[in-house]
Amino acid sequence: MSAINFNFNKAGDPLLGQSIDYASQFTELDNAQRTIEQRKQALLQLAQQAEAEQTKPASQTPIWDEIDTITANMSASEYQAMFENADFQKSLGALQEFIGAMQLKMIRPNIEQSPEGKKILEQHLTTVKFLRKSASDQVDKTLADFKDYTERYSHMSWDEYLKTKGQKK
Repeated sequence: MSAINFNFNKAGDPLLGQSIDYASQFTELDNAQRTIEQRKQALLQLAQQAEAEQTKPASQTPIWDEIDTITANMSASEYQAMFENADFQKSLGALQEFIGAMQLKMIRPNIEQSPEGKKILEQHLTTVKFLRKSASDQVDKTLADFKDYTERYSHMSWDEYLKTKGQKK
């Protein structure tokens, strides 16, 4: 920051009979005052910015923020290469599965409390109750077939066993 120097004796000394140009001195003082005000405003803005950064609440999702920062700075081809990685796919799949479960957990009450949602849920409940018995019977039959296969037909393949019993896989 440069210092502002005032030289009030530029135009001469009135005691020595030299004339003083007061208009130019007033202009110079006005300019100096404006400069001081501008610098004062700049300092106030810097102080406000510093205060805002200090009082800014800490992020409640710092891990998400870091992921967003990393992926936002990647090119499309870099992101595509990462997306094709098996570890990334596994990690992303687990995350998406968890997000889906959390979303469902949050919206379940809203769905059940709405008339349309309640009607659809009741229909689904009826279907689940009906199919539970059917699914249980199917599993029991498959287990019985497997037990029969292992006890009496272990000399042949499972596919051959199913053919002899006339069943599909």
